[in-house]
Amino acid sequence: MSTNADFLLSIVNAMGVFALVTIAYAYILKYTQTGLLRSTLFGLMFGTGACLAIANTTEFVPGLFIDPRAVMLALAGPFGGLLAAGLAAAMTCALRLHDGGLGAHAGVMNILATAALGVLFAKLVIGERRPIRFMQMLALGFLSNVPLLFILAVPVSNAPELFLRAIGPLTVADTIGVLVLGKVLCDACSLHRKQERLAVEARTDPLTGLSNRRDFERRLQPLLASAYASVSPVSLLVIDVDHFKAVNDTFGHETGDTVLAWMADVIRQHVRNGDLVSRYGGEEIVVAMPGAYGREASIVAERIRRVIEEKGQLDSTGRRRITVSVGVSTAIAEFATLFSAADEALYAAKARGRNQVVMSGSGLSEAA
Repeated sequence: MSTNADFLLSIVNAMGVFALVTIAYAYILKYTQTGLLRSTLFGLMFGTGACLAIANTTEFVPGLFIDPRAVMLALAGPFGGLLAAGLAAAMTCALRLHDGGLGAHAGVMNILATAALGVLFAKLVIGERRPIRFMQMLALGFLSNVPLLFILAVPVSNAPELFLRAIGPLTVADTIGVLVLGKVLCDACSLHRKQERLAVEARTDPLTGLSNRRDFERRLQPLLASAYASVSPVSLLVIDVDHFKAVNDTFGHETGDTVLAWMADVIRQHVRNGDLVSRYGGEEIVVAMPGAYGREASIVAERIRRVIEEKGQLDSTGRRRITVSVGVSTAIAEFATLFSAADEALYAAKARGRNQVVMSGSGLSEAA
């Protein structure tokens, strides 16, 4: 079979590799979080793709191979990051050195340069702007061919001739490959971001950014089960804005919304890591504190109440201020029992004049 026919066959095989990479990319996005694991998996994915491209390579002359590995290496940086690009390059270099031949060292330099170009392009050209535009992808496709100049470093007498023979078909193959695979990966990223955004919207209160009621109850169930199994209490704070209707009537609903959003920030800043905070309904915010006895929960509730009173100025005179009443319950019990006790304590705080914290009388005040 002729060299050109072999090269065309390797391109066809590369299309199959592209499809596998696309599937793997979508799965990695779906089932991993941003971080070391995801970057490592991306590196293994792009590295495997580049190695498969080398496995289906075309040998122009003994020891000199050409293939569309550059597509994987150029895209590793923009779609996987620095770690992924480095890992992919290392895997590909190892295989190229294993295959040996006259062009082995030039091939390694080509691999490293292509991966580095992808990383630099992602940082300097693409940046945080997503999705990647067509002209950016086209430019990356052309740039991925620049490292082909390392063919000139192959220790053969006709290196310039080999470069001229390889540059045409490889430029076309690599540029089209970057465009096609890059577009598919962009689409996979866009779909993933859309799904993430919808998932966040489904579990988040849009005004305060806190968990909504459904998400709060879903996340609380395993915490309650764990607390029950370890005979550890859970404290619940029910926080309600005093005279919130009067705030809306006097200052307008926009001010009321601002108050709730500000309150949510204050509460987030003063609860512990691991506590669950939710806008449970209207002006009511609920905090679940796993492992906290009543004394600790009451201290946190009082701190929140005091900060809101001190900083919740509604007018320039400082005479109109935001205050909250808080009901606290602590028990080793189901959520319904906890909430009922905290809600009764909240009503007691309202009845006693508002702007105070009341602990449910049936709670566990401290550890034995």
